[in-house]
Amino acid sequence: MDGRADDLVEVAASACRRAGAYLADSFSRPSRLSTKSGRYDLVTECDAAAEKMIRRDLADAFPGSVVVGEEDGASGAGDLTWYVDPIDGTHNFARGIPLFCVSIGIQRAGVPVGGCVYDPVRDELFSADAHGLRLNGAPLSVPAGHGPAADGAAEHGSAEHGRMDDVVADPAGGRLPMLLTDIPTAGTADSAELNLFCQMLDAADVRRIGSSALALAYVAAGRADVAANADVFPWDIAAGRVLVTAAGGRFTEFPGPRRPGAPGGFVAWLPSCDALGRLLVREMSGLPTLATH
Repeated sequence: MDGRADDLVEVAASACRRAGAYLADSFSRPSRLSTKSGRYDLVTECDAAAEKMIRRDLADAFPGSVVVGEEDGASGAGDLTWYVDPIDGTHNFARGIPLFCVSIGIQRAGVPVGGCVYDPVRDELFSADAHGLRLNGAPLSVPAGHGPAADGAAEHGSAEHGRMDDVVADPAGGRLPMLLTDIPTAGTADSAELNLFCQMLDAADVRRIGSSALALAYVAAGRADVAANADVFPWDIAAGRVLVTAAGGRFTEFPGPRRPGAPGGFVAWLPSCDALGRLLVREMSGLPTLATH
């Protein structure tokens, strides 16, 4: 069963909402917590339970497909692949901070065709396919002039040779772009990431929210202007990248093709922050922590 992109997104949305209802109900209750690869890599019993729910829903709707989940890895066969993150923002979830989501990205023959990011606390379902970006089923577009170039300000600087602190809104009338990032990566004492973070602070209003999927959804919706992270897996970004491009934004992943299960990095940005986005791509592509994957 192949399915049209909008049918696939509808199935993903239903699975997101069902798992999200479980997570919202579990959010205020104590949850058993453990570590996976290290002390910064946390998992709760709710992660596993939510992923199992999603896997059942996807298998029932499209049995001839592959599911790649954060907790249980890859299963199935076929050209259709679902990338599932049952809780993106597990640290926040475990500490009672309402910044987490369910993320399901859809690819056919390796090409992204749709995605859903669901915030169960705010009951916000961001979804996208070839027909565009939607929030809770209603079309969503970034208002014209949104971002640091609003109100007559203009982004200036060169992505090829400039510095990040040169690529900002005109202080006479604009505002700093909002950049969502978890750089420097938790547990990493890499001087290049620390230096990049200092450059970000010079160029943007930097926020650390602990969820790449939500960060990408917020860029797509125009709530933030740029998102960038250096330690992500396909399930973290498979849905959010579709949201950003459906909104007319740009998404760059690096270091390009990598072995399955290896982390990578990304930069996503709105057209109003093109120079800053391209500079971030330039700087992040040289990070030693990414070059080793």
